[in-house]
Amino acid sequence: MNEEQGIRFLITDDDSGRSFALLSLALVVGLAFHAYTFNVTKANDIANKYAVDVYSIDFEHYDVQDSDSLLIANGEVDVLQLSREIMGVDEGSLMAQITFDVSYSESSGQIGDPCDEVHVSIAPNGMEADWQNENNILSDSNDNCDPMTLVVYVYPGYVGESSEVVGNSAKYWNDVWTNETYGSGTIELEISVETNEGPTSFATGGDDNEEINVQWTVSFFEVEIKSIPS
Repeated sequence: MNEEQGIRFLITDDDSGRSFALLSLALVVGLAFHAYTFNVTKANDIANKYAVDVYSIDFEHYDVQDSDSLLIANGEVDVLQLSREIMGVDEGSLMAQITFDVSYSESSGQIGDPCDEVHVSIAPNGMEADWQNENNILSDSNDNCDPMTLVVYVYPGYVGESSEVVGNSAKYWNDVWTNETYGSGTIELEISVETNEGPTSFATGGDDNEEINVQWTVSFFEVEIKSIPS
């Protein structure tokens, strides 16, 4: 029996066409399954093609602190230098921010001697840093013995908060946040003193210097980048 005779047999057989109905149903189901499989596979391929990678960026923060005391003569300028080498930290340490807290008091011991005038400043060079950051405080001065604080933001864009980013690769984001160039070099804090004479200075020999105390805090960070499953 050839194929044409077989089909005619299914149609004319005594089972009233039940075999033909079963054959038709099997054919329909097969075609539907094939179409479903094709559509699902195609949809997955399209989704994978346009999928965007998401990464979490987490920071761990720590500080290094120390202090120095400088005796500065009237009309003179002294310089406090700071670098990774001076601080004794690894050259690969990622530096975020440097803070100088400057304080002094009138130390001449003369009765009625007013506070001396103290100027502090940081030149925007010497160390690779975010010198254009509008939150930098690079100079200050006063003659009332109030404390002064100078701040330099070193690593551009660093705010210390974890975040999620979309696109690019883990290597790309790792390169963004592990640039050891920032913080390289030496930063210099310049301090100058202009003494103010008190009413009894003529009898006691005058006020010719001032002791300046500087506490510095350098903030460092470590970064961890993880891929977030989609």
